[in-house]
Amino acid sequence: MITLRAFNNNDSELLVNYLNNSQVTQYITSAIPQPYTAQDAQWWISHSQQSSLIKAIEYQGEFVGCISAQRGDFEYYRSAELGYWVAQKFWGKGIATIAVKNFSEWLFTQTDILRLQVSVVSLNKASNRVLAKNNFTCEGMRKHVSYKNGQFFDEELWSLLKSDEER
Repeated sequence: MITLRAFNNNDSELLVNYLNNSQVTQYITSAIPQPYTAQDAQWWISHSQQSSLIKAIEYQGEFVGCISAQRGDFEYYRSAELGYWVAQKFWGKGIATIAVKNFSEWLFTQTDILRLQVSVVSLNKASNRVLAKNNFTCEGMRKHVSYKNGQFFDEELWSLLKSDEER
């Protein structure tokens, strides 16, 4: 069973463990400090508790990852950038797929957000599959759009619109 919930202080040790795994962080934002410390985890937990748009992902009662939406500014306020990750030992279980489905549905029913978008490194085939399974549309490829660890990456831009019936 997959649950989305608020972060709590008990998540700190696992946050540090999971986010010091380069397999987990290789394609996600460089805004996540490396190495990831207990102080970083405490800051994140405190920060996340101030936003309903940041959730811990729980699988069978265990904290396994994170999902969030960051609203755009000004005229982009009704759009949000989706972000998520799952700890490596939980890969291949469909956790991210279900978390994205549940979180997207929650965002579209409980907020005024009408559009979700995600920019995914093209090499991250698993994340691209998660989005495709959730009916996101690939809007195109952005060449050499990000630079991390001395390497340029192409990224695919995916989006999901709230259906007309839900608006």
